[in-house]
Amino acid sequence: MLPANVGLVKTAHGGLYAYCNKNGYILPANRCVKCIIVDNIEIDIFGQMFKHKEYSEDPEQQELIQNRIVGPNSSFRETRNIKRETLKYEAINDWANMTHLSSLKDILDKWNVDIEISYAEYIEKKQKREFGQQITDDGTIDKINDELAQASIDGLKNLTIHNYPQAIAMEVSLLSVFSGLYGITNEKIRAEEIANIRQYNKLTANAEKNYRQAAFNGERKPNPCILTKVLRYHNKDYYEQSIKPLLKKYYEVKKQQKISDTVQQIEKHEIDLKDPFTLIDVSSKVLNGKFENKLELVAQDLLKVIKVVLCQNGRCYVIKEYDCLRNSNTIHYKNKSAINDQLHSIRLWQDGKKHITAIDALEQYHSLFEKIEEVDQTKIEQLLGLAKDTIAANDELIYEYLLNWYVYVIQNVGKKTETSIILQGLQGYSSKNITDIDDIVGKFNAAIENKMLAIANEMKNFGESRMPNMDALKSINTENSFIVNEKYIPKHEVENVVNTIIVTNHVFPVKIENSYRRYARD
Repeated sequence: MLPANVGLVKTAHGGLYAYCNKNGYILPANRCVKCIIVDNIEIDIFGQMFKHKEYSEDPEQQELIQNRIVGPNSSFRETRNIKRETLKYEAINDWANMTHLSSLKDILDKWNVDIEISYAEYIEKKQKREFGQQITDDGTIDKINDELAQASIDGLKNLTIHNYPQAIAMEVSLLSVFSGLYGITNEKIRAEEIANIRQYNKLTANAEKNYRQAAFNGERKPNPCILTKVLRYHNKDYYEQSIKPLLKKYYEVKKQQKISDTVQQIEKHEIDLKDPFTLIDVSSKVLNGKFENKLELVAQDLLKVIKVVLCQNGRCYVIKEYDCLRNSNTIHYKNKSAINDQLHSIRLWQDGKKHITAIDALEQYHSLFEKIEEVDQTKIEQLLGLAKDTIAANDELIYEYLLNWYVYVIQNVGKKTETSIILQGLQGYSSKNITDIDDIVGKFNAAIENKMLAIANEMKNFGESRMPNMDALKSINTENSFIVNEKYIPKHEVENVVNTIIVTNHVFPVKIENSYRRYARD
């Protein structure tokens, strides 16, 4: 009935827990009781929930202090026939060391059962459901603010409070009240209501008898949202008039904060060629249900591989892709149509009759892909000062030419100036820069592939290198493509987008004839 790769735990009352992976399967609720009957066996399905303890001195440090699904080797005490007994949960197999648990969908498919709801229905349920959600996206118990906490305890009056914890819709139990009160973080508000429970409410005889035990158990299971549920079922008028408006306000604030937090998190991502992550990994995560039908998670991953930049004809896209010839990631420039076709092919999930694709994530969060980081104006002023005072020697004509040359390279992605700037220094001054001239005009020239700007060191204009260097630089400056020759990799032709600046100490760095227009010397 069950596959081999599930975790099996025998419950204290002779039942069976089977642990598996949900893998994006959309359940109607976190708690589906008796939702399936197979071979006269009633089956419940629960989504696992956790509660963590945060340390004030280190908010990032967390300790798991409560697991909402009882695990193996757990025990509890129960009274049977006036006798206190200890009941235990026992592991049947070594599921804790299993690396790949079976998925819930695979198990239900074998039973010919499907209780999954559509994504559209899931969204509709989220929009129409009553306020009072308890579980956050990371599986922890939600918290409520002081205003909502005070309003909740103000409504806990004239209630009959029982001892045995029945469902909240049926009756108010002492455990539910204490669980809600101990979930309130404001100690003053919490202490006030704990002192007034007996004064403003009627406790049954058993509730009075087990008051301390219920308080102890409630402190171990704090959940402030229980209070709003108690009021929803047992003080309905007060709930509609006072609690529900506050819940709407509270969750709207949380929603906006979540959006803000998501945007801030996504904005941190930059394209890193050393990171192997590409669009292929996005497709793989889709197949494994990693995005949980959340476009913000897709956008977060797309930002690792795609950026929008300004081009001569508007905006174009920079995308990181794997180059099998070079066995590494590289940057390619593509227009909007090419990117749309590429992202449309990545289907994320189904929303009714519509296929949600990766392009939907790009369009919804398009502003993040176009965001420009804040500019440090002092660094720009230093660069402009260097260009004017040192390189141009305060010559306004040369300074303007240099600025226009730089700006053209930046504003026209993939375009060439078809000229090179030569920066000539005095003998004895270091001219070490980014690229050796041999990496541009030498036998192996992969250093300038997909480069918009290359600064060459020590132009050689003597001996056997003189004429070959001149001819090679002519081609680099003007041709639309060139042949890349890289060690241990076959030669291949690439688009030529490189612009060059040459730094040298030589008196005659290049041979310039009267008809040449490719070099600007300073």
